[in-house]
Amino acid sequence: MTTRREFIGQAGAITIGAALTPSALASGFFTGKTKPLNILMLGGTGFAGPKMVQRALDNGHTVTLFNRGKTAPDMFPDLEHIQGDRYTDLSGLEKLVADGRHFNAVIDTFTYVPKTVTDTMDILLKNMGQYIVISTTSVYANRTNVGMDESGEKAMVSDEIAAGIKTHREVGAHYGAMKRRVEVAAEQRFPGKVCNIRPGLIVGERDTTGRFTYWPVRATEGGTMIAPGTGDDYIQYIDVRDLGDFTIHCIEQQHMGAFNAISPSGERTARDMVESAQRVANKFGGGSEVEWIDADFLEANGVNAWQHMPAWVPNSAEGYEGQGQISTTKSIKAGLKTRHIDDTTQSTVDYYMNRGQEIRAEKGHEFYETWAKRIRGGLDPVKEQEVLKLWNNREDG
Repeated sequence: MTTRREFIGQAGAITIGAALTPSALASGFFTGKTKPLNILMLGGTGFAGPKMVQRALDNGHTVTLFNRGKTAPDMFPDLEHIQGDRYTDLSGLEKLVADGRHFNAVIDTFTYVPKTVTDTMDILLKNMGQYIVISTTSVYANRTNVGMDESGEKAMVSDEIAAGIKTHREVGAHYGAMKRRVEVAAEQRFPGKVCNIRPGLIVGERDTTGRFTYWPVRATEGGTMIAPGTGDDYIQYIDVRDLGDFTIHCIEQQHMGAFNAISPSGERTARDMVESAQRVANKFGGGSEVEWIDADFLEANGVNAWQHMPAWVPNSAEGYEGQGQISTTKSIKAGLKTRHIDDTTQSTVDYYMNRGQEIRAEKGHEFYETWAKRIRGGLDPVKEQEVLKLWNNREDG
């Protein structure tokens, strides 16, 4: 069976990462009677940011955006947009401070290297009340412990190596350790005023990573699809909407410290994820059948955990005995709520279908095909059929 070290080598530098129903959201579950706040969003138009911004607006807060103006520049046209660059141009932030602007909270989603974060903090320090670092559960050194909480052992990288990592493009295999360095640096700059939110795999609308998206998209294609292992291995992820809700909730409640933002420990299995994909796909006429294939057989035939079977790592793999079982007790007590698994699957398929039609109309079929392949991710269809054939013929020698 693959060891943890071998698995990391195969998969590369990737994040490994009670139900909240749509009716609860619609009725204003998170809209507590908090006073209107002034929030500065660093980013805000990519994947996770828009849901944070929208939740803040829905709750009556004022939001100012600071970003490069390159990703979805037309999003939130009624908000104040400050253009700049985290590496080369922070003058827009300096002007905000010079103008006497004060922010109850600053949300930072671009937290890959400490200097990028501390340079921003140094400008805003006297003009903000709280700093939100969107970190990751990859700050933990391993997945060996079932129920590991926020105090779990952290990933480490030497000072020498860390000093050579200047941008997010250079983080690579040190992603988790560098995120941990960001957390520490932020807390040192602003003691007692930092909230480190640690999501695992973030999924749902606007997800273009080809990770979790594989399952609902593959299920819509029909035919027989491979599912990994017995289906009993645990998984964890968080809907981007739930992350947005919890982030704003932490600001409203002035929560400080670290919080694991992911689905509850041991709540979901690979079978839950795959069967949810089937249920939702059936609404689109997907009709996929599932063949559960032994994890060792998949590995022996070149189908890797996480890389080809996204969001899944077998709990039998060395170093991953606690995979899918990170504790969220502290976060749930603080107000984290996660919606039904089918709600997340549905929003993923809706985005794939609706945005796909827009992409095709805007940029043509060839561009759409490239886009759709990236969103799908996971196991190549040809490889899937080869492995299915081998599996079905295994007793024939």
